[in-house]
Order: sequence, then C-alpha cells, then structure tokens
Amino acid sequence: MLNGLTLNALTSGYEVNAHDPCSVILPTGQHLALSGPSGCGKSSLLHVLAGLQPANTGTFRWQGRTISEDTLTWWRQQCCYVPQMPIMGGEHLRQALLLPWQLQATTAPMPDDDTLQALLAKVKIVHGLDKPVSTLSGGEKQRVAIVRALLLNRPVWLMDEPTSALDPASRDTVMALLAKQSLTIVSVSHDPHWLASADQQHVMQGQGVDECTASVMGSGSE
Repeated sequence: MLNGLTLNALTSGYEVNAHDPCSVILPTGQHLALSGPSGCGKSSLLHVLAGLQPANTGTFRWQGRTISEDTLTWWRQQCCYVPQMPIMGGEHLRQALLLPWQLQATTAPMPDDDTLQALLAKVKIVHGLDKPVSTLSGGEKQRVAIVRALLLNRPVWLMDEPTSALDPASRDTVMALLAKQSLTIVSVSHDPHWLASADQQHVMQGQGVDECTASVMGSGSE
C-alpha cells in the first residue's frame, strides 16, 4: 500500500507484553487510536512514530517510504506531534502560535494576525493575540496547540491525549473541526467519545493480563 501509513509489527520496547506489536494499514485521511490502561506503552509507541525514540522492533512507512534515519528529516516535515502537555514557547498567544516559525521548523509562509484570530475562533478562543500564555487554562492551551498544528498544514498528526483537558463542549468543537480536515491521525486516548470517532483502534494490554489482547478494530467494534 503506497498511500497511507503502514505499521509493521512496531513496538517501542515499553509494552507490558513483549508480544504486543502494532501492525496496521491506515489509509490516508483515516484515524488510528491507541487505547489501553495507563502504563501499557501507548505514548512510547507514539514517540516512536514521532521520531523521538527508536523502535524496538518493526518498521513504519508513509506514502510508501520507510521511515529511518535517512528519511527522518523528511518525515518530520510530514507530521505534527501534539503532546498531552503542550509547550507554548512564548509569553503571549501570538508568540505561542508562531513558535514553529521562530524555531525555523517550517518553511511555510508565516500566517498573519487575521489568520491566527480566525483559527482561534474556530476552537472557541476569543482572546486577543497579546493575551499572556500564563493566564490560559489547560484546556485553552490544548486548543492553542491544535490551532498551531493546523497552521503548519501537515498531513499526519500524532496526538497524545488530545481531549484530556477539554470539557465536553470544547471536545466536541475540536472533534468537529478535525473531522473537516483531510488528516491522517494516530492518537493516544482514554476518552470513549474520541475513541468512538476513530476508524481503527489498537488496544494494548495492561498489567495482569496473561494473554495478548491487542487488536485492531473498526470504529464501533466490540
């Protein structure tokens, strides 16, 4: 499969069960959710996909290209990593949104203030761009991180607990906004509403389970 993201027996080495690899074919524009108890290795597997740590076993490919040391720079221009605890990287809202440009992490044109305000409005943030980051709530910071990812306009998103700080209304707003984008998403979540929206789910086992229960299922499967 050339179009999409393919994971072949991928593990980080932090899985509770060493025989709990992830093998998934995720077509372009679909969403894979990694679920399971805390401590079972979900975030570590996401770190492997983000190029933040090497795989213990297996490989993964995007659009037919295997991601390795040789292709890692290219891959990092294809994906956005949205951590559970977002790094704002600026004193004010404008600086936080423009962090990738300040770090020269993108060659995309820098967005103007009108674009920033319009996207903030889409996630129900009405603050001015000079709003101090220190005064934002945890949920607002999560939504700002999602807006920053939208500004980068990259096809693959890797998201760690993206709704953990969001109230139900904010979560629904974010989910509706992302559903309108042509994104290939791999996420880690415990949120049943978020998990139900995924096209595929890889369930990782936790402590005290004797048999491997990892599975890949379609949305709504039991």
